[in-house]
Amino acid sequence: MADFGGQHCAMDMSIPAAGLKSALFSDSGVSDQSRIRSLMEDVFRRAEDPPNTLDDRVSNLSQVLYLMYLARARKATRIAEIGFSIGFSSIAFLESSPAAQVTSFEIHDETPAKSAKEFIDSRYPGRHQLVYGDSTQTVPAFQAPPTSDGFDLVFIDGAHEYPSVKADIANARRLAKPGATIVVNSMTPWFKWGIGPTTAWDEAVQDDVVTPLEHVSNAVAVSRIRGPIARAWAVGQFR
Repeated sequence: MADFGGQHCAMDMSIPAAGLKSALFSDSGVSDQSRIRSLMEDVFRRAEDPPNTLDDRVSNLSQVLYLMYLARARKATRIAEIGFSIGFSSIAFLESSPAAQVTSFEIHDETPAKSAKEFIDSRYPGRHQLVYGDSTQTVPAFQAPPTSDGFDLVFIDGAHEYPSVKADIANARRLAKPGATIVVNSMTPWFKWGIGPTTAWDEAVQDDVVTPLEHVSNAVAVSRIRGPIARAWAVGQFR
């Protein structure tokens, strides 16, 4: 997961008392909380330098659980994510099903990403592919296996500038199956880093590229996202 919001802030490892609320799956998120939190802490310790602390890494346990349950409910076994960082969202998708295969696109080929990749490969051997480089170039250049008919689910949480997010949505659509699920993070236009994702998503809906399924505000499905809140994302289906 690229950064769950674009800025450093305290790491919220809690979930709402009533658990996750979604119209797309029935899981509450409570039963898996300890296991997923432990995995997030493990990969963090592997990827981060000693001076950093867990609170320096922006993330949210409830969003990781949401992505895991969403992928499971949508029966997604071929998953792409734009934005890998230290692998929190990869863990979510790989934990969703033993059959899940994840391809991540990440612009930074620095030590944290490489260390996280080593952790992912040690726990999920042969199930994860990491492509380094600018996603506006690497995603359209990606060659899927001849036997593949496209990705079942795409998670977009890379660069937050409007041109990049717009390109990521368009390029991901070309690699996805018809009707594939798409999730766009950082739907928070009251923050600078949320303007691009929100604008690109709204245009994709208006242009009939995406059919919206759900908006999520701090792990709770809502009819409309209202701010200011720290974390919000949108879920849809490619047309």
